[in-house]
Amino acid sequence: MGSGPALVAAAAVAVVHLAFLGYVVFGGFLALRGLAWLWPSMATTVYAAVITLAGFTCPLTTLEKALLEAGGRVPYEGSFIAHHLHGVLFPARFETAAWLTSTGIAVTSYVLALRRHRRAAR
Repeated sequence: MGSGPALVAAAAVAVVHLAFLGYVVFGGFLALRGLAWLWPSMATTVYAAVITLAGFTCPLTTLEKALLEAGGRVPYEGSFIAHHLHGVLFPARFETAAWLTSTGIAVTSYVLALRRHRRAAR
Protein backbone atom coordinates (compact mmCIF):
# COMPACT_ATOMS: atom_id res chain seq x y z
CA MET A 1 0.00 0.00 0.00
CA GLY A 2 1.38 3.40 -0.99
CA SER A 3 1.71 6.66 0.83
CA GLY A 4 -1.03 9.09 -0.17
CA PRO A 5 0.89 12.28 0.66
CA ALA A 6 3.88 11.17 -1.45
CA LEU A 7 1.61 10.44 -4.42
CA VAL A 8 -0.14 13.79 -4.04
CA ALA A 9 3.27 15.47 -3.92
CA ALA A 10 4.36 13.53 -7.04
CA ALA A 11 1.24 14.75 -8.85
CA ALA A 12 1.95 18.32 -7.72
CA VAL A 13 5.52 18.07 -9.02
CA ALA A 14 4.18 16.80 -12.37
CA VAL A 15 1.81 19.80 -12.57
CA VAL A 16 4.65 22.21 -11.75
CA HIS A 17 6.83 20.49 -14.35
CA LEU A 18 4.13 20.85 -16.99
CA ALA A 19 3.66 24.53 -16.05
CA PHE A 20 7.42 25.03 -16.35
CA LEU A 21 7.39 23.54 -19.84
CA GLY A 22 4.51 25.82 -20.78
CA TYR A 23 6.51 28.79 -19.51
CA VAL A 24 9.55 27.67 -21.51
CA VAL A 25 7.48 27.76 -24.70
CA PHE A 26 5.12 30.69 -24.07
CA GLY A 27 6.77 32.73 -21.31
CA GLY A 28 8.45 35.08 -23.75
CA PHE A 29 5.07 36.50 -24.68
CA LEU A 30 4.92 38.04 -21.19
CA ALA A 31 7.76 40.27 -22.37
CA LEU A 32 5.27 41.99 -24.66
CA ARG A 33 3.95 43.53 -21.40
CA GLY A 34 7.37 44.40 -19.98
CA LEU A 35 10.91 43.69 -21.07
CA ALA A 36 11.85 42.46 -17.58
CA TRP A 37 9.90 39.27 -18.38
CA LEU A 38 12.20 38.47 -21.30
CA TRP A 39 15.32 37.48 -19.37
CA PRO A 40 13.80 34.84 -17.06
CA SER A 41 12.02 33.34 -20.05
CA MET A 42 15.20 33.19 -22.09
CA ALA A 43 17.05 31.62 -19.15
CA THR A 44 14.44 28.87 -18.77
CA THR A 45 14.49 28.16 -22.48
CA VAL A 46 18.29 27.86 -22.47
CA TYR A 47 18.10 25.64 -19.37
CA ALA A 48 15.52 23.37 -21.03
CA ALA A 49 17.61 23.19 -24.20
CA VAL A 50 20.73 22.22 -22.25
CA ILE A 51 18.82 19.53 -20.32
CA THR A 52 17.36 18.17 -23.55
CA LEU A 53 20.39 18.36 -25.81
CA ALA A 54 22.92 17.16 -23.23
CA GLY A 55 20.69 14.27 -22.21
CA PHE A 56 20.54 15.32 -18.56
CA THR A 57 17.63 14.36 -16.34
CA CYS A 58 15.63 17.32 -15.08
CA PRO A 59 15.62 17.57 -11.28
CA LEU A 60 11.81 17.76 -11.35
CA THR A 61 11.71 14.37 -13.09
CA THR A 62 14.05 12.92 -10.46
CA LEU A 63 11.89 14.36 -7.66
CA GLU A 64 8.65 13.08 -9.19
CA LYS A 65 10.08 9.57 -9.57
CA ALA A 66 11.39 9.57 -5.99
CA LEU A 67 7.98 10.63 -4.70
CA LEU A 68 6.26 7.94 -6.76
CA GLU A 69 8.60 5.37 -5.26
CA ALA A 70 8.02 6.74 -1.75
CA GLY A 71 4.31 6.41 -2.45
CA GLY A 72 4.70 2.73 -3.29
CA ARG A 73 4.52 3.08 -7.06
CA VAL A 74 7.08 1.92 -9.58
CA PRO A 75 8.61 5.06 -11.13
CA TYR A 76 8.24 5.39 -14.88
CA GLU A 77 11.18 4.85 -17.19
CA GLY A 78 12.59 7.64 -19.30
CA SER A 79 11.84 11.33 -19.37
CA PHE A 80 8.91 13.36 -18.11
CA ILE A 81 8.04 14.27 -21.69
CA ALA A 82 8.16 10.66 -22.87
CA HIS A 83 5.97 9.52 -19.99
CA HIS A 84 3.42 12.33 -19.78
CA LEU A 85 3.30 13.93 -23.24
CA HIS A 86 4.01 11.23 -25.83
CA GLY A 87 0.69 10.04 -27.15
CA VAL A 88 -1.12 12.90 -25.38
CA LEU A 89 0.16 16.09 -27.04
CA PHE A 90 2.08 14.41 -29.85
CA PRO A 91 3.18 10.95 -30.99
CA ALA A 92 6.64 9.94 -29.78
CA ARG A 93 7.96 9.85 -33.34
CA PHE A 94 7.35 13.63 -33.57
CA GLU A 95 9.39 14.57 -30.50
CA THR A 96 12.06 16.35 -32.54
CA ALA A 97 9.42 18.27 -34.48
CA ALA A 98 7.65 19.17 -31.23
CA TRP A 99 10.92 20.34 -29.70
CA LEU A 100 11.79 22.44 -32.76
CA THR A 101 8.28 23.91 -32.89
CA SER A 102 8.38 24.77 -29.19
CA THR A 103 11.78 26.39 -29.55
CA GLY A 104 10.54 28.31 -32.60
CA ILE A 105 7.57 29.64 -30.63
CA ALA A 106 9.84 30.74 -27.78
CA VAL A 107 12.34 32.45 -30.10
CA THR A 108 9.50 34.14 -32.00
CA SER A 109 8.16 35.54 -28.73
CA TYR A 110 11.60 37.00 -27.95
CA VAL A 111 11.88 38.63 -31.36
CA LEU A 112 8.39 40.12 -31.10
CA ALA A 113 9.03 41.46 -27.61
CA LEU A 114 12.37 42.99 -28.56
CA ARG A 115 10.89 44.60 -31.67
CA ARG A 116 7.96 46.01 -29.70
CA HIS A 117 10.21 47.51 -27.06
CA ARG A 118 12.63 48.86 -29.64
CA ARG A 119 9.77 50.60 -31.45
CA ALA A 120 8.41 51.98 -28.17
CA ALA A 121 11.83 53.39 -27.30
CA ARG A 122 11.93 55.47 -30.50
